[in-house]
Amino acid sequence: MTPRPEQVMFNSLGTRCAGDLYLPEADGPVPGLVLGHSGVMVKEALAVFAPYFVRAGFAVLAIDYRTVGGSEGEPRGQDYPQRQVEDFRSGISYLQSRPEVDAARIGLWGVSVGGSVAVQAAVLDRRAKCVVVQSPSVWNGWRYLERLVGRSGVHAMRESLDEDWQRRYEGEASARVPHLTLEGENVAEAPDLAAEMFPSYRNEKTHDSTEHLLTFAPEDLIHRLAPTPLLMIANGGWDPYHMLEEAQSAFAKAGEPKRLEVLPYDVLGLYTGPGLEEAMALAVGWFDRYLRRTRLATATPTPTLESVAAMTQ
Repeated sequence: MTPRPEQVMFNSLGTRCAGDLYLPEADGPVPGLVLGHSGVMVKEALAVFAPYFVRAGFAVLAIDYRTVGGSEGEPRGQDYPQRQVEDFRSGISYLQSRPEVDAARIGLWGVSVGGSVAVQAAVLDRRAKCVVVQSPSVWNGWRYLERLVGRSGVHAMRESLDEDWQRRYEGEASARVPHLTLEGENVAEAPDLAAEMFPSYRNEKTHDSTEHLLTFAPEDLIHRLAPTPLLMIANGGWDPYHMLEEAQSAFAKAGEPKRLEVLPYDVLGLYTGPGLEEAMALAVGWFDRYLRRTRLATATPTPTLESVAAMTQ
């Protein structure tokens, strides 16, 4: 049975972020994981995934990004991926402060856009020793939105953003818009269902968040992730939001060690099943291999004059 999480707050560059900390029963420090959610989730939704890792002996910190869910920050719903990168890194710092966690063995896991955010965090922060991305979505925000709503849709979006810019220039707040309008069988009511299940969830964001998504392109940096191990678990079934082509494009640019697993499930198949068990087994195996069994790289000490003299005698 998975223990109930400890609700914690941690500092992310001056803003207090909320986290659910799950700790396994252990005699000493264990490897730790920071879990990040998608745009249509809050940290409580990560309770579906966290128990798999806790049962495998990992400490887990499931986070809410700034301005979202239980985290602080105003205005609410600023969905800025670059800031979420910082929140992942702050989560690493928090885990390293916990005596139950092996500070040298911390990995990142993210779902949907949270996965590409996790990758960019690991590119910038070598304290992240391993990354798993589940149902990846946004690797180039501009291209992603064009595939989602078409060029005409992005054109209309840009006109609306121009109006919003003028509103902000004149001292008003950015407009509030739905975070995501899902269409299609089994997913159309997902935002309403999320709000019903998780009281802190709001299906809205500031309109200027769209500008930040348009300019978010972690695939341009993913080649710099190596040698940090990367596992992508992608959806191979019908899925207009976690597009397989996006995952394959980014994966091709990543260095080794890396692995891409394409599972034959649709848009929600790796969230609620039937592919959840399979995806989580892959993720646990990857973290187990690279956080528990792999020797971590160590730097060669800088030689002193005395040590050099001793070696030459």
